[in-house]
Amino acid sequence: MSLKISVYVPCYNAERTIGACLASLIAQRRKPDEILLVDDGSTDRSLDIAKRFPGVKIIQHAVNKGLATARNSGIRFSKGDLVASIDSDCAADPLWLQILEAEMERDPELSGAAGAVNESERGTIPDRWRTFHMEQHYGKRVAENPRFLFGANTVFRRDALEAAGAYPASLRTNGEDLEICKRIYMRVSNAKLRYQPKAFVHHLRRDTFRSLVNTYWRYQTYVSWARSEPRKLSRTARQTWRLLKQLWCHDLVWDFRHKRWEGLLVALYFTAVLPRLQIRQHIKNYRDCKSLASR
Repeated sequence: MSLKISVYVPCYNAERTIGACLASLIAQRRKPDEILLVDDGSTDRSLDIAKRFPGVKIIQHAVNKGLATARNSGIRFSKGDLVASIDSDCAADPLWLQILEAEMERDPELSGAAGAVNESERGTIPDRWRTFHMEQHYGKRVAENPRFLFGANTVFRRDALEAAGAYPASLRTNGEDLEICKRIYMRVSNAKLRYQPKAFVHHLRRDTFRSLVNTYWRYQTYVSWARSEPRKLSRTARQTWRLLKQLWCHDLVWDFRHKRWEGLLVALYFTAVLPRLQIRQHIKNYRDCKSLASR
């Protein structure tokens, strides 16, 4: 008997893409046994658009609680033996779920699998830079037991998620996919994860220079800042240096080797903004720690 599959979509202010996302799930060759949309306190038209799709189960958070909490709601309210997820700014290839299901059925010891996230928006400098320097895939070959599965499209066995425990709500919007995979490796006996590039989704995100630098900064630093502990200014300075070194000595060098001269504009913009983001977060961290200590 085939396994039942639930697919949930964590959604926050995704009115531009949520329609395409849900339509792609309905059009899957292997139909999901249920589709859930977790509206995480959206203030735009996301919820109204989602309600136009019959059969989609809506779960609402009164306020925005973060991606990790939205994932926990999706898992808690779903019923499938396999729990799949796709980000609200992605649209799945018609064979996406069928391929992931085949991987899980073929290998009963597989705890989870994920596919590639292919960038569809390349019309602007920020979008093209994201395509080459913030990729969410492991290439064109199958990867066994990668460090983690990118959260934009995954499927896990329910018992593996139950063994791992809830996504850490403290991480809110970044790093939750890394953490859940670390826990699966630690807590599930003989855990196996697999990256299968043939199961892919289209990433519909559009960035500006401002949104790009904020996303890049969160990707690189979020987990370390999420820890509620005092931080010395020297540590913040070292982290800032590491970010800028990666930008100029790796990313920009790659751009120039591939004659992508526009990467210089990104490097200059990031160099002006990243230190500000670091200092602002350092001050917030200091105030939060001081407030906790005074209680």
